[in-house]
Amino acid sequence: MNTAQEQPTLASRFGKYSPTHIKKAVTDNVVVYTRVSTKEQADKNLSLETQKKTIEEYALRHNLKIIEYFGGTYESAKTDGRKEFKRMLEFIRKCKGQVSQVLVYTLDRFSRTGGAAIKVASDLRDKYGVSVFAVTQPTDTTNPSGILHQNIQLLFSEFDNQQRRQRVIAGMTEKFKQGYWVVKPPQGYDIITKNGVRNMVLNEEGRKMHKAFEWKAQGMKNEEIIVRLQKMGVEMYKQKLHKIFKNPFYCGLIAHGMLNGKVVEGKHEPMISKELFMKVNSIITDSPLYGTPHKRENTQLPLRVFVRCSECGEPFTGYIMKQRNIYYYKCRTKGCRCNRNAKQLNDMFLKLLEHYRLTSTHLKPFIYHMSHAMNDALVAQEETEKNLRLQLAEVVKKVDTIEEKYYVLNQMEEQTFEKFHNKYRAEKEQLLLDLAKTTNPISNNKEVTNILTKAAEIASEVPDIWAKGGADKKEALQKLVFPEGIIYDRQKGTFRTPAVNPVFEIIPRLIKELEDNEKGTIPFLKGKSLSAEREGFEPPEPAKVQRFSRPPQSTTLPSLQKVWQIYYTL
Repeated sequence: MNTAQEQPTLASRFGKYSPTHIKKAVTDNVVVYTRVSTKEQADKNLSLETQKKTIEEYALRHNLKIIEYFGGTYESAKTDGRKEFKRMLEFIRKCKGQVSQVLVYTLDRFSRTGGAAIKVASDLRDKYGVSVFAVTQPTDTTNPSGILHQNIQLLFSEFDNQQRRQRVIAGMTEKFKQGYWVVKPPQGYDIITKNGVRNMVLNEEGRKMHKAFEWKAQGMKNEEIIVRLQKMGVEMYKQKLHKIFKNPFYCGLIAHGMLNGKVVEGKHEPMISKELFMKVNSIITDSPLYGTPHKRENTQLPLRVFVRCSECGEPFTGYIMKQRNIYYYKCRTKGCRCNRNAKQLNDMFLKLLEHYRLTSTHLKPFIYHMSHAMNDALVAQEETEKNLRLQLAEVVKKVDTIEEKYYVLNQMEEQTFEKFHNKYRAEKEQLLLDLAKTTNPISNNKEVTNILTKAAEIASEVPDIWAKGGADKKEALQKLVFPEGIIYDRQKGTFRTPAVNPVFEIIPRLIKELEDNEKGTIPFLKGKSLSAEREGFEPPEPAKVQRFSRPPQSTTLPSLQKVWQIYYTL
């Protein structure tokens, strides 16, 4: 029997609705969402307190019960990933059927995402029977025309947001072009506003971070730099340190996406010189591991990546045959089939290093020739650095001239300015790079003696250091002796060395020439000692040593510097 009491139950269980029917939760419970985008907005006429008060007055007039508040903080409406916004949606999902409306001050307080906001509002209506209602923009969303009107308002909110964004970007771009950094300062800098002028200055942390660039220029590994910085109280990790080293902001330049590839001189205080910045980046890009995937260190496979295949030129990787617990090197190229037992290849490399061991018999001739080669390199480098600085001054003068004509005097067309500005900027960057490579940390003869002593110490123990060292030491030493890596000739079963550090390249040559001299095949070069021609050096007497039949390579100075820099890590 169908009684009057059974009708609602049957309707709720079996009743169906038209597809155009708009669901609505039958309850007086509502939630409130308030937000501001910025503190400035909060301090003015659209404060959180103003929004909350207006909404509560509306709810009181219409007998609505507020069961929860959301927002109440600074949240941008450009995305719908806001914490408070998401918390509100989750609350509505859990309380399905118990909330009828989301009350907001205006629709742009709800969202400024346009189509995405329309989708969120539609899902709330269709799935939960909850409507979004702006108390200062009342719209009845129980009918299609009301929904259309609300959707238009949400779209206009996005449009207004895009217009504001465009104006802001234009203003920020102009500031960037003028050399002002207008976004969050990088680590090591603070924003100081004095007399209405916004300045970006180094803080205490930034003055400590300066040491990281100096340590990197000296050849120190990132891991050691991070440890030292952390001991000084500077928060740092590997990825962050790499980004810092690559950021030209720290040398007084500004590079931002809004500049579309341009780099401009910044108005902020630089942390380091441009020469030091370019030097550090040269070290990073010149590393044979730069751009290759990071591999976990393994003392059984120290030659991984360092050795390349003679057939395809690809670096070796490594693996272990677990059944027999044997490590192997193999070429990365599929189908190359260049696999070699790791222990055998490591032993071959150890024998190769024996050719570059300096014995006590050859110590004095080594010091003698290296001291004079180093002095010649220092003189040549000083002259090169002087010429580069003169060229750099000329280029800077040209840049200043065209910038004054374009920005101040309006005497140059934009197309002409861009053409020459790009040309001079490229010249300036190249000169800075060249200057960074010639920067000399060696300041006196005592330091020369120390470097030569350290170089001789490493050279006398080079195979032993590699054999006994861990993965870090092995990799550091092999890159020191063979800066471009080595090649494995699979046909002959031997190593080829494309480039040898001239400090070590001298040793087998020195040994051979001394042996040939004992056989009488190379006569002594008689004459006045080189020590009489140069002040400050005290090489052995010419009666006890002879000069090379050909002089050492001109790259001796940077090679010795590298030995000096890496000495501390070995």
